[in-house]
Amino acid sequence: MLTGPSSTQRKKQGGQDRTSLRRLNRRTTPAQDLELLPLLGVDEVAQLLGIPKATLYRWHSLSTADVPHGPRAFRVGRYLRYTLEDVRAYILQCKLNSA
Repeated sequence: MLTGPSSTQRKKQGGQDRTSLRRLNRRTTPAQDLELLPLLGVDEVAQLLGIPKATLYRWHSLSTADVPHGPRAFRVGRYLRYTLEDVRAYILQCKLNSA
């Protein structure tokens, strides 16, 4: 004789369904609530720009507030990070300067 799921299984499934619906109804993530943008690492930026990682580190060490070299970067702990917006701005600047 075939029977459906037991009452305990239905409760578990129902709880999971409600939790899933709550997640789907949530329109923003905590990062979006704080307006945080994803950060890019040196590997990703070097790949996007087609340059060696060492060049990005050198640009960062040579940059000052008055004379920037490369896309704007900052440290998070010991890691160098970039925002996608800053990388796009740098690419646009390069395009405008070459024209």
